[in-house]
Amino acid sequence: MDVLVAGGDRRAAHLARLLRHKGLDARAVGLEKCGLEGVEAVPVESATEADWVVLNSPFRCDLAEKPFGVDRLLARLRPGTGLIFCGPRRPPAGLEGFRVRDVTEDEDFLRWNAELTAEGALFSAMRARDSALMDSACLVIGWGRIGRALTERLVALGARTTVASRSARGMRMAQSRGADAVATESLREALPGMDVVFSTPPFPVLDAETLAAAREDACVIDLASPPYGVDIEAAHRLHLRAWREPGLPGRYCPQSAARALAAAVERILEGDGRNA
Repeated sequence: MDVLVAGGDRRAAHLARLLRHKGLDARAVGLEKCGLEGVEAVPVESATEADWVVLNSPFRCDLAEKPFGVDRLLARLRPGTGLIFCGPRRPPAGLEGFRVRDVTEDEDFLRWNAELTAEGALFSAMRARDSALMDSACLVIGWGRIGRALTERLVALGARTTVASRSARGMRMAQSRGADAVATESLREALPGMDVVFSTPPFPVLDAETLAAAREDACVIDLASPPYGVDIEAAHRLHLRAWREPGLPGRYCPQSAARALAAAVERILEGDGRNA
């Protein structure tokens, strides 16, 4: 089976190498500058030979010697070629001539990716502060996969951890993990005592009015996808240390992120074979 890994970051380069080690005819296009051995780079013109193409949405080609757009790639593919999208957004419209799969529908992948995101978020916070997390008060906003993974790690490290959840069930589950819990509506009251704030929901939760309650020396880390959860511009106007950490697994631990992705790709290929 011919699998083409197209564009992306070092996670994609590690993925191409992993799939090749697993016995697939895996090659890479748009990753010539990845700097990894064992990645077979081919020109975009060879995409016509692919049975499956693995790519991100939106498509990026930052590690290519000669960057190209997704339209050029798609124009080279045969009708019926399989497209495996790896996020962060849903696959685009207008792909009716292809077999489209989305790894973000794979619960095992999402859970694994959330664990890697949480670890990367802790690293980002540790790097930014002079105090250890075990000596810090931390607020986790959201009780999704990433929020749960963060909470478990923070509690294990000894951080004074509070979770803000929209649901009573989320608050109860956070407390069962050893954290304190507040309703998301009470963020303004919870912020003043926090050293580090991790925001995970992909919708606005920390606007200018709410951020005004934060400590001046607090770190605010937005882990959400667009439209994001933190008004970064407002935070900077308030002189807070606030930043976004998009795509953490691919940047913080690309090899581990590729293992999670390779497992999801294999499940898709096996499922397609069963349904053929």
